[in-house]
Order: sequence, then C-alpha cells, then structure tokens
Amino acid sequence: MQLNVLSVTFWFNIYTNHNIALEKFQSELSQEYNNFNIFNYTDNYLNPIVTAFNNNEKTNMTFSQINLQYNMEDIQPSSFPKFKARVLKLYEILNSLDITVLHTALFINGEFTSEHALKDISNKTISKSLVSDDLVDISIKLGKKHEDIFYKIISIINKKQVKLPQLKDDNNNFIPIPLISWHDSVIENDIIDFSYEINDKCLFDFTKDYKTTEFYLNKMLYLLQNDYESDIKNVLNKGKF
Repeated sequence: MQLNVLSVTFWFNIYTNHNIALEKFQSELSQEYNNFNIFNYTDNYLNPIVTAFNNNEKTNMTFSQINLQYNMEDIQPSSFPKFKARVLKLYEILNSLDITVLHTALFINGEFTSEHALKDISNKTISKSLVSDDLVDISIKLGKKHEDIFYKIISIINKKQVKLPQLKDDNNNFIPIPLISWHDSVIENDIIDFSYEINDKCLFDFTKDYKTTEFYLNKMLYLLQNDYESDIKNVLNKGKF
C-alpha cells in the first residue's frame, strides 16, 4: 500500500481571537512552521483563516473560525508516531486557547496497484447482476458505528494512471488533457484508491454536551493506525466491514 495523506480536523464553536491564536502557534510550532499568515477572504464564513506550510516535511495547517485542520503528505507507516504527537500537541494548544473541541475526525488516504482494480472492488462488494464487461467505474462508500462511540467511514474507488500524448494546436499551444482523446493513451497502472476516516461525531450527535477528550482522541489514533488496512482488506476480500 502507498499512503498519501494523514489528516486531523478539530471542530469547535466560533472563535475569532485569531491574533492571539497566531502568537500561540508561532510560539509552540516554531520548529515546524515559520510562515504563519492570516487571510481574510471576501464573503467567507470561515474568516479569518490562519495558514502555515512546511514544504520540506510536506505538512500544512489551516485554522479558521470553526475548525483546525492539519495535513501530513507523502507518508509512510513510520509516520504514525510523528502524526500522533502533532495531533496531541494541536489539541493541547487549542485547550490552552480555551477552545473546546466539539468533535474530531482522523483521515488517511492511500492506494495500491491492481491488475484488475474494477474486478477486485466489485467482486465482494456489489451484486453480481451489476457487474458486466461494460462496467468501467466503481465507487463504494461505507459508514458504520464502532462500539456505539465512533463512526468509521471507508471510500474505495478504481482509478487508472494514464499517460496521454502531448499535443499542440495549430497555434502551437498545448492542448489541455480534457480535450485529448484516450485513443493514443497508455494505461500505466490500474489502482484501487481508498480513504479511511474515524471520528467521534457519533458521541457528539447522541450524547448531550459531549466534547472530544484526550482519552477518546488517543483511542481514535490507535484505531486509525491499527484498523485501516485490515478493515479495507476485509471489505475487498471478504465483503465484510
């Protein structure tokens, strides 16, 4: 499996003291970021927005009025401890700003090559009456409660890595890909793309005054790291979730 992205999103009540938050981020996250900025976009209910990027580590953070999202790209299984430490650090910073986290979502995206991605996805997941030689795309999304506490959400789709020729028009301008026929294309790989999310929205939805705690945050981090691969394989190989 190739892993692409790990992310966390913390949701909270409307917060507007972004200058104070900016000072806190700059103080606590200076080893990772030195380029925090505040933006105000026209007619955007998330305003203001604090952003930061680290191209070397391939991470980015966005802090709006209602959520904080942190993304780590180009990851490996060995990235989980670092991701966990940063998630817990961000949670700690939000608490220090007197921001109560209402609910939290953890997310991972990845892919793996397959000789027959469409067949491998459809084999155990949909009715055989829906499968034919004319089927070209498939997208499966499954969501379930876990221990009546969390929601687990899996999305699986087939993709193709396609190499298209570079063509120019009569004015020597490159023709954009959507306007190029696949007639002369080369399919380099058949891919199964997956996304896996675990969140505590279930408790938030059905428990009065629920807030994300460090205990449940650690539990979600543990489940994400230990369950995503086996859950996806169970769906594809056994039709079970």
